[in-house]
Amino acid sequence: MTTKAEVFKALEPVQDPEHPISITDPRMAIVTEDYIEVEDGTIRVQFKPTVPYCPMGGLIGILIRHKLEEVYPDADVKVELLPGSHSQEEAVNSMISDNAKYQNVVQQLKQRNML
Repeated sequence: MTTKAEVFKALEPVQDPEHPISITDPRMAIVTEDYIEVEDGTIRVQFKPTVPYCPMGGLIGILIRHKLEEVYPDADVKVELLPGSHSQEEAVNSMISDNAKYQNVVQQLKQRNML
């Protein structure tokens, strides 16, 4: 399959929507290798927004999921907030994991040439 280090490397091009900095950059620490699990065809990534009320939390999660599905099309990709890291944790996780909501946001991003 792949390794945590390879998944981390695959996420380097993903930038925080509010800052032109990679989500893997240690200054942002949105995703670290410790937040990644790879097991039995599943890639699970947790992420921590820069602040607990980050308005871009859902978008960051969608960008992570989209990148990993591009790079690892045969993997089962799971993306969610690091527990306790966002004030709207349930709503953000729902936006990322609900396929209809996810596809709707991805479609909007593509229409705006943001993906």
